[in-house]
Amino acid sequence: MGRLNKIMLIGNAGQDAEMRYTPNGDSVASFTMAVNNNFTNREGQQIDETEWFRINVWGRRAEFVSNYIKKGMQVYAEGRLKSNLYQDNAGETKVSLDVNAFDIQIVQDPQQQNNPIQQPQSNPPQQPQNNPTPQPQNNPQPPQGESSNTDEDPLPW
Repeated sequence: MGRLNKIMLIGNAGQDAEMRYTPNGDSVASFTMAVNNNFTNREGQQIDETEWFRINVWGRRAEFVSNYIKKGMQVYAEGRLKSNLYQDNAGETKVSLDVNAFDIQIVQDPQQQNNPIQQPQSNPPQQPQNNPTPQPQNNPQPPQGESSNTDEDPLPW
């Protein structure tokens, strides 16, 4: 049986991405991502939960991430999940959720909201007709007094 460790996230960057280099020269860019979950519990209370992830991107993609990912951007990240235990300054043991991402995409840039990019329309707008004359009916009614042949009349629906 195969194995799978894959996570896909859409959330907001918690900080600008930072580039650094390993001792052997590999580049890695990192930033934190907040993923919100809003729901109503059984008592009817609105609950807003936020999970924090540390996103790490290696190699050529790290350059893109370090140049373009800024705090507040909505970002899609896909990669492998790894949890790490650490102790904070107060001595408490905590868990860090790290994602080694192999795909990063900008979903929405808050700075572009004031100047949205126009998306091309799939259906061009209809041009107004210059001829306002009524179009002939596809289902003409027989003159009064004549019966219609039901074999030739289209179905009513």
